[in-house]
Amino acid sequence: MAPAQRRAPPVRLQKHGGIFTAVNPSDWIRHWRHPNHLMLAVPWPGFFGLIAAGYLLLNLLFAVIFWVDPHGIAGVAGETTSFLEAFFFSVQTLGSIGYGAFHPSSLFTHLVVTVESLLGLIVIALTTGMAFSRFSRSTARILFSEVVTVHDYDGEPTLMFRLANERRKTILEARVQAFLAIDERTSEGHRMRRLHPMLLNRDRSPLFLLTWTLMHPINEHSPLHGRTSEELLASQAELVMAFSGIDETLERPIYAHHNVPASQMLFGQGFVDMMQEEEGQGQCFDFANFNRTQPCPCSDPA
Repeated sequence: MAPAQRRAPPVRLQKHGGIFTAVNPSDWIRHWRHPNHLMLAVPWPGFFGLIAAGYLLLNLLFAVIFWVDPHGIAGVAGETTSFLEAFFFSVQTLGSIGYGAFHPSSLFTHLVVTVESLLGLIVIALTTGMAFSRFSRSTARILFSEVVTVHDYDGEPTLMFRLANERRKTILEARVQAFLAIDERTSEGHRMRRLHPMLLNRDRSPLFLLTWTLMHPINEHSPLHGRTSEELLASQAELVMAFSGIDETLERPIYAHHNVPASQMLFGQGFVDMMQEEEGQGQCFDFANFNRTQPCPCSDPA
């Protein structure tokens, strides 16, 4: 008789960016298996907090080891080494500060000092490398419109959304991809979360400096063809967008992504033109109109 297999506990899911991801209160523990990823992923306060916690724990560990030999440290105030003196002796050793009044006086303490000095070099090198990696990492400041609009454009229903470059620095080889994430069922009744690619009129730009309006024609090749706003809401549809490009200043790739739920897909609305005419100043961009919409005619996407 085959042994009973251990059943894995169910995993709760949440939807993020149009895609379901696992949610488990104990999942954060798994990050400790990949400390490099953890140190790059946490925000700066968390990064410095982990560095400080690791530094404190390491010195506490070596303080306990030094405390094993009560006469191994010379220059202490009493006849034997106190735990506080052992701790600060470890701090001086790990940081290569120089002992001053404290110095090792036994073979055991000399050996521990040797190990801690070597470990201190490694810790400093790793910390410096992680801090440099965080500082040198390129971050995209791409602003996505809060809503998407659907209205007629050149006689065809068209979905539109906007991007803006918040840094106002040129991004080279910019590229945008759009997908419709929607719940569907197969002919056999299997429920699936699918990503349907959405063809854009122009998904690449050699230079991206200010704003960019992306257009997706809703024709027979579109995953939105024949779908009503009520059907999209019932299927928990979302528009998933991914941006990539090269920062001209740092010459490094940058990425950004965004998702818009079906509740923020505005049918019969169009974006207000950001190009404004001002007397005596000619044309100018009004970024206050980035998310503003106005009624526009929209035929049935079916």
